[in-house]
Amino acid sequence: MNEVSPLLSAFTVGLLGSAHCIGMCGGITSALSLSLEGRSKRRIMGLMGCYHLGRIMSYALAGFLLASIGWYLGGISPITKMALRYCAGGMLIAMGFYLTGWWRGLILLEQAGQSIWRLIHPVSKKLLPVQSAKEALLLGSLWGWLPCGLVYSHLVWAASQGNSFQGAALMISFGLGTLPAVFITGVFSRQLHSLIQARLTRNIAGIMIIFFGIWTLPGTHQKWIMSFMMP
Repeated sequence: MNEVSPLLSAFTVGLLGSAHCIGMCGGITSALSLSLEGRSKRRIMGLMGCYHLGRIMSYALAGFLLASIGWYLGGISPITKMALRYCAGGMLIAMGFYLTGWWRGLILLEQAGQSIWRLIHPVSKKLLPVQSAKEALLLGSLWGWLPCGLVYSHLVWAASQGNSFQGAALMISFGLGTLPAVFITGVFSRQLHSLIQARLTRNIAGIMIIFFGIWTLPGTHQKWIMSFMMP
């Protein structure tokens, strides 16, 4: 249960955070799908699938690297590993407040990541319009580094896993959680954008992510929640 629950939690948070993902990546996927107009639906779906595969692969690579660093630091000091867990929980709570609009502090973190994105963005623009599955895969792997508070919170969570492959698996689970809404929005952007971006939807998702953040924080409250859920 302890090994599975972080993966399920990451998938669920990715699913709940889709409203933010659409705000960050929805315009990109919509632009990508529009650039593919005139091609068969099967071809468009295949290229979009390659794009998202590349995006999730970049998440997995980042998770592997951060978890390796976290594993090294945690081996030096158990206190450091515990601190990473607190940071991960705090980041998720902040992301929940960000989604609801109650507190927008994560904007500063996303703005800090813009320095890296400025180096990557010119390269990604050269791949448009996408002509092959290879280009779509490469484009997705580049756009996976787009500054995003939700991704950053999961990277801190991955760093606290204590195992490089578990960190990569957590980021893959998160990426898969974001996939349904972002993928479908890229194909049916007008039909779903207003629903997912609705205030009620964002508030519900934000509150649930706050609870996931509290769950991630180390403490006796985890045992209490587990005993309540599975008496």
